[in-house]
Amino acid sequence: MKTQRNWIYYITLFLVSTYFTLYHRLSVYGKEKIPRDRTVIVAPNHASYLDPPVVGYAFYPEYLKFIAWEKLFSFPPLGAFLRAMGSVPVSPENKNSSAALLRLVMGFIEEGYNVFICPEGHRTENGRLQPLEGGVAIMSLKTGAPVIPTYAAGTYRALSPQMKFPRPRKLTVTFGDPIDPAALPEGLTEKEKRRYILDKIEEFYRAEDAKDKAKYPLD
Repeated sequence: MKTQRNWIYYITLFLVSTYFTLYHRLSVYGKEKIPRDRTVIVAPNHASYLDPPVVGYAFYPEYLKFIAWEKLFSFPPLGAFLRAMGSVPVSPENKNSSAALLRLVMGFIEEGYNVFICPEGHRTENGRLQPLEGGVAIMSLKTGAPVIPTYAAGTYRALSPQMKFPRPRKLTVTFGDPIDPAALPEGLTEKEKRRYILDKIEEFYRAEDAKDKAKYPLD
């Protein structure tokens, strides 16, 4: 798959690897399920600002494209870090335009990049799963890229929206079975295909979320 890497990327990778390995004792499961010969859409739950870097690191050695609010790029060192890790700045106008974001991300897929997109749209405020938005299903159906449902466990406990600094909580990233738009049940309408993909993602989230909350109940 297509990639963009430079010396900043590899320095960042070393720092991120050290941080997640030592501070969060990261474990990764299901990586063998990810197709290596096709562009994919990695679709994780979204509970924390830690989700993009931890999923991106868990996905290594493959490369992921992200989208991020352009204001984060205004501080040059942070901007260089974000760009090195595959992030692309998005203006407030495009951030609030579903159509613009769809076009942007589908462009990455068509260029041969694996992409990262959170179907929940924004971070959870209370640690509970949120309703899924339809963009990820539309992207998959229009580009033919399989969706990899992904669950990042522990990120809310480590850095919830209410926290200013991350806590040393155990993190786990689990990749699920690919949802291939070419292998959906026959006879479905376009709307039913979108619903089928979203239902499969939600089914995976709920199964992983139940395991996580059985071990670490919410307060």
